[in-house]
Amino acid sequence: MRKQEKRERKKQDRGIVDFMMVSNHFFHSLREWILEMDDPRNQSYITYTQADLGYMAILKNVCAQHSMREMEENFNQETCIDTLRLLSGNRYLKEMPHYDTLNYYLEKLSPDCLSELRRKMITSLIRGKQFNKGRLQGKYWKVILDGTGLFYFKEKHCENCLCTVRTGEDGKKTKLYYHKVLEAKIVFSENVVLSMGSEFIENEKENVSKQDCEINAAKRLLKKIKKDYPRLPICIQGDALYATEPFMKLCSGRYQWEYLFSQKDTRQKKLDEGFEWIKAGEDAEYQNGLCKEKGRGFFANHVEEVAGKQAVMNVFEYEYEAKNEEGNKQIVRFQWVTSLKITKRNLEEMILAGRGRWKIENEGFNNQKNGIYRIEHLNSKNSNAMKNHYLLTQISDILMQLYLAWNPYIRELRQTIKNTSSWLLESFRRQTVTSEDVSYILRYTTIYLE
Repeated sequence: MRKQEKRERKKQDRGIVDFMMVSNHFFHSLREWILEMDDPRNQSYITYTQADLGYMAILKNVCAQHSMREMEENFNQETCIDTLRLLSGNRYLKEMPHYDTLNYYLEKLSPDCLSELRRKMITSLIRGKQFNKGRLQGKYWKVILDGTGLFYFKEKHCENCLCTVRTGEDGKKTKLYYHKVLEAKIVFSENVVLSMGSEFIENEKENVSKQDCEINAAKRLLKKIKKDYPRLPICIQGDALYATEPFMKLCSGRYQWEYLFSQKDTRQKKLDEGFEWIKAGEDAEYQNGLCKEKGRGFFANHVEEVAGKQAVMNVFEYEYEAKNEEGNKQIVRFQWVTSLKITKRNLEEMILAGRGRWKIENEGFNNQKNGIYRIEHLNSKNSNAMKNHYLLTQISDILMQLYLAWNPYIRELRQTIKNTSSWLLESFRRQTVTSEDVSYILRYTTIYLE
């Protein structure tokens, strides 16, 4: 595409107006949902509504404002105030809220309120049926568990801090305090993978005999997901950490979900030995020419009967030939365990689902850490505000991913998410939203996604 053609294409992108249109299409009641949250502030002394503060935080994230001071400086424009007034519905809004005002609000607000807001958004997308094609085997919503560290401190930040000891290259040991979170991400499509649940991994108090961990957090998170989505057909996915018989029983027994986990011989040695024994037999099931590498897949159902396990464990494997960094050929192999029955018809789909989990885990948090959100940046030292900032980032990401999936100009121009955020900021700062734009936002209802 020529430079002139790119410029002409760019002119057709309405920026913040298109973002508002997409948001309104998928979540017409978003403003009402925000205003319905339990406001912790004294109502006699408030200047800004919850919608004012909520939308400002969302705009901070999608416009890649990494710090509160940066947001304060760049949002101090009449056009920004006009747009925020339109979004929040507060016709008395005269100034953008100060970042201290936002932080004070987030210090008091219960994180459960934002979790409930996100639940309403995800439920709305599921009921819309626009993403039904993204389900596994045409039935199960893929939900991926993925944990990451958020904030690191040289000194104890609060009584909930986790603690670890790191050894440097010089052999010197350093005590490090940190906060961590476990995410449950629902896969709507290849390009739309959204947060549906968050569980903060933290100690209940300062002096504990055993620290909180990802497995315990996962148990708490699964319980919340079942409560929020009681009838949703789910296939839980995760790495080898979760490939244990007790956790599999928790998924398939208590919650009646399917599961698909990465499998390593170090995690389930007897299971691996049983699968290898079946592979070596004459009746081994396999299929060639799978996926883009044209590799080979193996599978065996009910391996637990050989391995002496109780939970249903169907195992499948994928291998292909590739060159390493030195240019030498090597065999790349992946293995998974699942409760779903495997056949030659669905083997490739299952392999793609298993490998997709790895891609999403690596790219998902990497984009949030190093892309536009910078979730490791400490916007507040208050523990409650830290959680709310994180949850607002996940809510913002839902809107941003839908906008990116819809916007035809981004795809045509092969525009990065960073450039898109820069354009949204420029549009937010300079573009006056007219009555014609409002009509466009409210009436335009045809949305096409990849």
